[in-house]
Amino acid sequence: MDGIVIRPMIEHAGAVPRIAAWFFEEWRLIYGDETQASVQRRIESWLTQRQIPTALVALSENQVVGTVALKERELPQFPESPWLAGLYVVPEFRRHGIGALLVRAAEREAASLGVERLHLYTPGSQQFYARLGWSVLGHRPLPGGMVAVMCKQVGVRNVRH
Repeated sequence: MDGIVIRPMIEHAGAVPRIAAWFFEEWRLIYGDETQASVQRRIESWLTQRQIPTALVALSENQVVGTVALKERELPQFPESPWLAGLYVVPEFRRHGIGALLVRAAEREAASLGVERLHLYTPGSQQFYARLGWSVLGHRPLPGGMVAVMCKQVGVRNVRH
C-alpha cells in the first residue's frame, strides 16, 4: 500500500491506549482474565528502541494503522526466544500488504539486534505467515483455542571454527 511508513512505536506513544483497546477487542479470548489496563501496561513496556522488547507501528498519513512487537517471552510452554507478537492492522486497512510490511520490518529489526531465529504463535493466520517464510513447530492449546507455533530464521548464524 502506498504511503505506509513503519516507525518505532516509541515515537507514537500517545497511541498506546488506542492500540491496547484494539488488542483487547481482537484477542479478548486469548487474554483470559486480563484487563485492558494490563494489556496497555504490557504494550507500554515495548516503548524502547534497539533492544527487545520493542514495537513498530505502521502509519498512514501519520495515523497509526498497524503494530508489531518483538518480545523475549510469549508462551510459557516454549522457552525459545525472542517472539514476534502483537501483529495488528486496523480492519479498514487489512488486505493491503501492511501486515506483511510490519512482519518484514520486525524481522529486519530482530536480525539487526543479532537474533538468529524468531518465533510466533497464531490462532488463525498460519497461511499468512507461511507465505512469508515461517514454518510450523507445533500446535498448543490456549484459553481461546489451539494456536500454531511458528518460527523463521531471520539472522545469520555465527559459526565458530
